Amino acid sequence: MSAKQEAPTALTVTTRWQGLGAALGLSLSPLVALGFTRFAYALLLPPMQSEFGWSFTAAGALNTSNAIGYLAGALLAAWLGQRFGKLQTFTWAMVASALALLASAWPSSFALLLGVRAAGGLATAVAFVLGTSLAAGAMPGRPAAALSIYFAGSGLGVVLAGTLIPLAHANGSAIDWRQAWLLMGLVSLLASALAWHAARLSMRQSRASVPGPAVPVWVPLGPSLLANLLYGAGYVGYMTFMIALLKRLGFATALTMVFFALIGGASLLASPLWGRVLGRLPTGRGFALVSAMVAVGTVPALIWPAPWAVIASALIFGASFMAGPAAVSVVAQRLLPGASLTWGLALLTAAFSLGQSIGPLLGGWISDATGSLSAGLWLGPVLLLMGAASSLKQGATRAAVVTPAQAPAMDRAGKKP
Repeated sequence: MSAKQEAPTALTVTTRWQGLGAALGLSLSPLVALGFTRFAYALLLPPMQSEFGWSFTAAGALNTSNAIGYLAGALLAAWLGQRFGKLQTFTWAMVASALALLASAWPSSFALLLGVRAAGGLATAVAFVLGTSLAAGAMPGRPAAALSIYFAGSGLGVVLAGTLIPLAHANGSAIDWRQAWLLMGLVSLLASALAWHAARLSMRQSRASVPGPAVPVWVPLGPSLLANLLYGAGYVGYMTFMIALLKRLGFATALTMVFFALIGGASLLASPLWGRVLGRLPTGRGFALVSAMVAVGTVPALIWPAPWAVIASALIFGASFMAGPAAVSVVAQRLLPGASLTWGLALLTAAFSLGQSIGPLLGGWISDATGSLSAGLWLGPVLLLMGAASSLKQGATRAAVVTPAQAPAMDRAGKKP
């Protein structure tokens, strides 16, 4: 399939923006799953680490616990959606994600907090996978645009967490990390209601198209699965430990707030551009470009410990990092029929989660072993470039709708192969 063939067909002004409201509403799922549950942890890590006396390995283990739960949720998402209904499962997973954020405010035990983080990871993964599947069909004829809008929700979550949390701690404010978790949990409960409405709109829109039979997803997505694993391991260390590095370098709280606001703001502003780019690039090339850009974004703050380098790093990284999930979701949307899309997205998310499980733990171990936090952060760009190389090997051949093993059963059922 050529790049020209993959480009979206011409649409009228009316149909071009059809489903935009549903895509925007569904974007509240990554806002909760990534913006609050995962990325806000980096902001709250320093006060939590100070209160409990954690090592960097222990701090990384909490993110790893969340990622392990996320991995389990990704593997269960498609089955749960089929068993209990996609809308119901998505909605309850959003509510459970909000409850996990609220519960994060209470544990004083490391073991208990590990459990809460794992439960939150499981719930957010189910909501994230099913939300991605719903978003892929939210805007007819423009899946890349819809997915870019969907993943921009995480950028909004980063903006909210990255500005409100440091601002609340400035000038000796009484708010602490427990209150921050409570606030994000309450916002997430509201987001759950809005996302439920958006999911209903998206499902109503997608009922017009009947998906074909399911196909195995391993073979057509092989290079992207490896690339997404490396991507998850590569980018997450930056988001986990950069705030701690900035504080160790003596930067003020104001720069920390600017850093996270720039990451989230750049992600929001760049999303429409990435939607157009990913819709035109050949399969696999889009994700490779994103991985390379994110790798470049991690470097300036590690080489030059100066405010201008931190700002440049935040802008480049922020403008690219959430285009990664959008890019790999576009790959799945192009290569898989509708009946296999949720399973393919679940498998890609599982690979991503496995990478996120490995990344913080390995990065924290390197930092503890070397006595240098920046040493662990250098692991990120190396893994990201490896992911880009793997994505370049992704073929553009759509999966066969019927395998030889499936054909006889389908013929007996009176279905066309």
